[in-house]
Amino acid sequence: MTSPGSPADPSVQPAVGSPDGPALAAESIESTESQGSAATPQPAAAPAAPPAAPKSRYSMGSMSNMLRSLLVVGFFLLVLVAIVPRMSEVERPAVDAAGKAASVATQTSWPIEMPTGLGSGWVPTTATYAPGTDKVPTFTTVWKTPAGGDLAFKQAAAPTDTWLSTSVTDNPAAGTVSIGARTVERYAGGRTSQVSYVVRPAASGGITLVATTNASEDELAAFVAALKPVTPAG
Repeated sequence: MTSPGSPADPSVQPAVGSPDGPALAAESIESTESQGSAATPQPAAAPAAPPAAPKSRYSMGSMSNMLRSLLVVGFFLLVLVAIVPRMSEVERPAVDAAGKAASVATQTSWPIEMPTGLGSGWVPTTATYAPGTDKVPTFTTVWKTPAGGDLAFKQAAAPTDTWLSTSVTDNPAAGTVSIGARTVERYAGGRTSQVSYVVRPAASGGITLVATTNASEDELAAFVAALKPVTPAG
């Protein structure tokens, strides 16, 4: 008879599927995996990208934004124009018209005429001797009138018809005017508002005189009335 606790007794043999065995095995596997994870370095995480800047409303190119920009630019232009000093006209310095006339009279032997005794306010700004229309040699002086207008005075020997038409700004003949002892031809009423007086030579060897102005005709008549022959230089 077999006694209790004998190896032959199956009730006292350790069970193969004891609960302690699988638990110990699982703990051993988890320990090994944790050691392996600690030994292997993990790649560093990439830095986070900065947030994108919000898109400007003005870069969208809408019509309202363009209008706002134009209004701002226009405002600053108006301010700039308001603060910058402006001149109504360029002041031209006076020239020695009398000296030039005397020199041209010597050079050409023409009976050059110039105004004398005009009074204050008359300023000669140009005095030239050069070929004019149709290459006609012409002595030209330009004057600033007391009222602020301009008067061009041309003198030439044997001028052409084209030279004369150009000198009177293509205005048609409009009768004659008596100025002192002279009867002068008047040209006006054409494509320009200017008026011209033409003095024809009284004798052979004389010169034609043309005075044209955009000022009042009274100033034109005063200028022509003051014309006198000049003395040649030297």
